[in-house]
Amino acid sequence: MLNPTDNRLPCRYILIRVVARRLWAQGQKCVRLRAPKVDMVTLGRSRFGHPRIVCRTLPPGIMPPVTSTEHGADILILSSAIGSGHMRASAAVVRGVALLDAEKTCSIVDFPHEVSPGIEHLLRSAYLGSLKLWPAAYGRIYRSSEGGRHGPYGDFVQRAGLRTLERLVASSGARALVAPHFYGAGVLGNYKERYPEAFAAVVLTDYVPHPIGVPPNLDLYVVADEAAAEVVARLGVPEEKIHPTGIPIDPLFEEPANPGGVRRDLLKLDDDDLPVVLVMGGGLGGGELEEAVSLLFEASAAMHLVVLCGSNDRSRERLERKAAREGHSATFLAFTDRVRDLMAAATALVTKPGGMTCTEALASALPQVLYHPIPGQEEDNAAAMARYGAGVVAKGMGEILDETLKILTSPDHRRHMERCAREAHRPHSARSAASLILERFS
Repeated sequence: MLNPTDNRLPCRYILIRVVARRLWAQGQKCVRLRAPKVDMVTLGRSRFGHPRIVCRTLPPGIMPPVTSTEHGADILILSSAIGSGHMRASAAVVRGVALLDAEKTCSIVDFPHEVSPGIEHLLRSAYLGSLKLWPAAYGRIYRSSEGGRHGPYGDFVQRAGLRTLERLVASSGARALVAPHFYGAGVLGNYKERYPEAFAAVVLTDYVPHPIGVPPNLDLYVVADEAAAEVVARLGVPEEKIHPTGIPIDPLFEEPANPGGVRRDLLKLDDDDLPVVLVMGGGLGGGELEEAVSLLFEASAAMHLVVLCGSNDRSRERLERKAAREGHSATFLAFTDRVRDLMAAATALVTKPGGMTCTEALASALPQVLYHPIPGQEEDNAAAMARYGAGVVAKGMGEILDETLKILTSPDHRRHMERCAREAHRPHSARSAASLILERFS
């Protein structure tokens, strides 16, 4: 078992070591976050004891969880449950495949956990712990790692991933391998070197790709836009392999929404003309969610405030108590399958700039107020939304309320942001990604 207090780890992994050491010293255990409940059947357990699951037919808008490789799959997706974006992108690709070729089967694997629960726990602890304890250092490490080199620890993790991928391919018989997460992408690069006839693709879920998730020897690169395509090309990838078809999101976002229904059925709102302001803190409910909502409380009488708290039950409970104590009106939700309708019903979105959430907002032509970006990838996502004109970045938490009220009170400003979002949106991104992957089978 890896000991996070081992001083032999190279500088490239110093942040993981520092955070893991603090957690180790405090005696904290890594707790797996629960996924939303869905209709599923357990097919036994993996060699590490965690359940392998296959989806039954799911209603639109419900994202499938980790699926089994035991009964074979045409397409193997190496995802990760750290955060929510990678699994959502994976599920979108699966839905895109189902729309184009219902005979093809897909398997989504929580790849870090499949390799080793210890590796997954360390990655999760380092990621979440660093953001809590040392976010600025996380950003510096993120930027400094753009050389993409591995140290001894990184080589060990890659070798373990390669062995696991070989096992998964042998058990599933998959003919196409897809990675929306940087760890799976790096392993795919090594796998492609060993098995050059294999079809390997990456689906990048942020607007500025990081070199660590872009091995130059794969067959297909699905990216957010032309700017992202240029970054990937500069990393040595031939242009004909790069396709700026957009970050894959649930095809449900291309269907007509039901804003009136969600106001009535989920939010229990009266028929009035008050705008809905949607607040999101990411799938983990992280960031300065409580502070952002507290600021918006000051104008809660002028809006219907709807807060998606993710898995952060403590934040939700504290905010509910604060709202009740101070007499503010707001609706607090954990996970929901009605995000499409909520975005259609909203006038403004106040959110952390995760790649998936930003893309869903573009599809909904919803103006974005972006707050407290994670140093690194979320800063890049926020910059992309500002470049489009579809989002504004709050330079400090105090600007959140001002920027939100500007959207609500200035029709010209709001219409301009809506128009920019529509122009930036890449329609049918999941179907496009699936079509590119399915070309492997033609």
